[in-house]
Order: sequence, then structure tokens, then C-alpha cells
Amino acid sequence: MIKIENLSIRFDDRYLFNSLSMEVADGEMVCISGGSGSGKSSLLKSLLGFLPIQEGRIVINGKELTADSSESIRREIGWIPQELSLPFEWVGEMVETPFKIKANRKNAFNKQALFEIFKELGLDTILYDKRVSEISGGQRQRIMIAVSAMLNKKIMILDEPTSALDQDSCRMVVNFLDKIRRKGATIIIVSHDRLLASSCDRVIELNCDNR
Repeated sequence: MIKIENLSIRFDDRYLFNSLSMEVADGEMVCISGGSGSGKSSLLKSLLGFLPIQEGRIVINGKELTADSSESIRREIGWIPQELSLPFEWVGEMVETPFKIKANRKNAFNKQALFEIFKELGLDTILYDKRVSEISGGQRQRIMIAVSAMLNKKIMILDEPTSALDQDSCRMVVNFLDKIRRKGATIIIVSHDRLLASSCDRVIELNCDNR
């Protein structure tokens, strides 16, 4: 599903990656780990076409990632960053807007289905009627995980999805991600969480050898 070949990305004279190669199979859940500053979040952004590639290439679902193909590739990906800055006042608006985008209109919004996923992720249904400013970052991440699942994205990319959660909430997220992986989704997660990492098919550690 995802193939990275000899990827090199740098800012000024500093390499974030140098000749990095890896593959993620269709339906696999992979955890990316590594120390602070090892380039984990930058790797995710490069998969989304947000960082320019100096050398090498990325192929996602059979398409090479280029300036021309990046937009169509992003339509296949559910992207949940660690810090979500969303231009919405209400949670209901935040949730329903993705279903109104042309690329997602084949998936009709269903509030009851959303609330069923809320339960699986340890979220109270009253959050739907709250202001976005009234909910925590961890709640925002879990809500967008629910939305991505309802949109049937082939690929999900998540940056530290359990960093702000207690153990019980973390376990709910782990179980839900495993469930959608078993349904065929390919998942890449950046995380330091041992429970989450142990639930993945593989853990790939980034270190200074990639620079």
C-alpha cells in the first residue's frame, strides 16, 4: 500500500532523512517510534505531500506522490495530527463538514452510526452539541478518528493519538484501530505508547542512522 524508496528530505543543510526506505503492506498497522527530533512527524507530512522530497520517491496505493498527484492521494487518507486546529465553532459542524466535500459524498452522514463509534472510543454523545473550544485535544482526535472510519478511508495516518489519554481511553482507541485494520484499513501511527505499539504489526524506529 505504501512504499518509500531512498527518501531524502532536508531543511537548509540538515537532513531529516537520508536514503530512508520502508514498506507498509495493505491492511497493516505500523507504529513509527524514535527519539525527539528524529523526524517522525516530518515523515508523516512527507507521506501527505506537505514536505518537498529532494531525493527518492513515495508510492501510495500504486500512485507515485508528486505535486500533481498529492491532492488525489490525500483524498484516500484520514489524517489525524496531534494538534488539531479546526475552523469550526461547533463539534457537530466539525463532524458533518467532511461528508459534504465532493470526494466524500458517497458516504452519507449518519448521526446514530457516529454515536455508536463514540461509545467504542469512550466519548459521550453530548460532545456533539458542544463548542470545539470546550473539548480537549484528545477528544478532538478521537472524534476525527470516528469521522475517518465512517468515511472508509483506505489509509489512516495518526500522530500521537493516545498521548493525552488515560489507560482505559487508550485501550479503547487501540481496540478500535485494530478493528478497522481487520476490516482492511492500512494504518500508520507515530506513538511512544507501549500499549499501542504492542498492538501494531510492526514497530519501525527512526534514529540518526537515517540521516
